[in-house]
Amino acid sequence: MRRWRAFGFLTRGFALGLGLVLANPAPAADKTLRVAITNLPTAKGNPYATTATTPYLMFTAIFDTLTVIDDKGEVHPWLALAWTPQNPNTWHFKLRPNVVFSNGEPLDAFAVKTTFEFLISPAAVAQSVARDIDFISGARVIDPLTVEIITKTPNILLPRYVSGINIVAPKHFLKVGLEGIAQEPIGTGPFKPQSWGAEKALLAANRTSWRPPKLDYVEILALPDATTRMQAIATKRVDIATNINIDDVPALEAAGNRFHTRNPTRISVMAMDNIKDGTPFKDMRVRQAMNYAVNREAIVKGLLAGMVEPATQPAVPVAVGYVPGLQPYPYDPAKAKALLKEAGVENGFSFLAEMPTGALANDTAVAQQIATDLAVVGIKMEIRTITFPQLVKYMTVGDWKGYALMTDFASAPALDMMRAFNRHSCHWPAPWYCDREIQPAIDAAERSFDLAERNALTQKAVQHYRDTASSIFLYPIVSLDGVAARVTHWQPWNDNFMYHTADVKD
Repeated sequence: MRRWRAFGFLTRGFALGLGLVLANPAPAADKTLRVAITNLPTAKGNPYATTATTPYLMFTAIFDTLTVIDDKGEVHPWLALAWTPQNPNTWHFKLRPNVVFSNGEPLDAFAVKTTFEFLISPAAVAQSVARDIDFISGARVIDPLTVEIITKTPNILLPRYVSGINIVAPKHFLKVGLEGIAQEPIGTGPFKPQSWGAEKALLAANRTSWRPPKLDYVEILALPDATTRMQAIATKRVDIATNINIDDVPALEAAGNRFHTRNPTRISVMAMDNIKDGTPFKDMRVRQAMNYAVNREAIVKGLLAGMVEPATQPAVPVAVGYVPGLQPYPYDPAKAKALLKEAGVENGFSFLAEMPTGALANDTAVAQQIATDLAVVGIKMEIRTITFPQLVKYMTVGDWKGYALMTDFASAPALDMMRAFNRHSCHWPAPWYCDREIQPAIDAAERSFDLAERNALTQKAVQHYRDTASSIFLYPIVSLDGVAARVTHWQPWNDNFMYHTADVKD
C-alpha cells in the first residue's frame, strides 16, 4: 500500500449540570489557572456552532481532535496516531488506544463515526464547523481503532481539516442531542466543565484524560474589553489575559509579568461587499484605491509596535497557498485618487463599516486610523461598533448593515487558504464577495489530490485576491496574551491553548 507523504510545511505524522450560574470559585488550596477571554461561547458547549477563534480558546480544554497543527504548520498525531489514503476519496485513520471520554465512554471508531455522521447530516446545516468539511460524504468503522472517512471529491489535505473537528462522547450525544451537548459537553480533553454562567465558567481536571493536566481547575472569565483584561491581570484577578493592547506591554513587564505572542494564523482585513446594490466596491479600481489610501506601515509601527509586517496578501506564511515575494500595497494617496477618478468617483463617497472593539490589539485605534487615511482621498468611512457575537453572526448568516466589515482571512485550524476562500467567495451561503473569474481555480484546487497542483492553484487564487483587492489587507493579526508571573508554563500552538501542559506556582 502506498503511503502518501507531503511537503514538510503541509503534513507530518503519517506514521505516528451546566447552565447554572457559577457557584464558588475553586478552593484556594487547589492549583487554578484563571483565563480572561473576550466572551464565553454563545452556544455554550456546542463545539460546532462557530469557527471563531475565541470559543476555541476554551474548547481545547474540553475536547480533542484527530490531529493538531503546530506553529510551523506541521500536522501532528492527536486522537489519531496515523492516517493513510486508500484512494483519493478514502482515508483510514488509526486511533490512539486506551483513550476515554470524561464520562467513561471509550474513544473508538464508533465515536469518530458518530461525530462525522452528524456534521454531514441535514441536522448540522446551521453549524459553521460543518461547512469546513462539506467535502466529506461519510465515515465507517473498520475496526474498533480504525475509522474510514470518505470524501465527495479528492482532498489531499484532509488530515489538516480534521484538526478542527472536536470529537464528542457518542452515546451521550446520541441520547441528548446537540442541545444536550451544549449544556453538558463531554470530551477527552484535560478538563471538564463543573459550572458555567453567563460571564464565568469553571473547568475541573479530567484525571482520566490521555493528556492529564497539572492543574486542578481552569477558570474562564468573559471580559469583553482589552483594557479590563489588562487590569484583571494587573490586580491578580486572572493569570492569562488574552488579546491585550500592545501599549500595555511595558506596564505588564514592569509588574513582573510577561507576554506571549501567538503565531499569526489570520490576516486582518476590511472586507468590502461587492454584491449588494449600491455598494461602491463592485469596481475593482475603487477597492484598489482603498488599499493604496491606507498607510499600513504607519499602522503597524505606530499602533502595533512593529510586531508584525504589513500584509502582502490574504495568507499568512504558514498557510497552504502563501505566495512568497509579494509586496504590500504601498501608501500612495495620489495613486488612490487617480483610480477613484478613473472609476468616476473623483469626489469620493461615504460608506458604513462595522467592527467589533476590544477583541484584538488596538483594534479601535486601527479603525480610526483607516478612517483618517481614507479621508485624505475623499472617502468618508463611518464606523459602527458591534459586539464579537454580532461579527460571528454577520460572517455566518450575513445581514451586514454597511458595505464593509472588519474581519479576517482565517486559514486556521487547517492552515489552508481554501478555508478562507470558502468564506470570502461566491460559494458562501451568505456571500459578501464573489469573483467569477477566479472561482474556477478555487474549485479546482479543492478537488485536486496532487499536493503541488493544489498549492499552485491556491497560490493563484491568493495572488488574484491580492491584485484585485478583494479587501483592504492590513496585517497578520497580533494575538498578544498577558501571562502572570505565577504561571510557570504557557506555550500554545497557534490558537490552540495546551491546557494540559499549563502550570502555576502553588
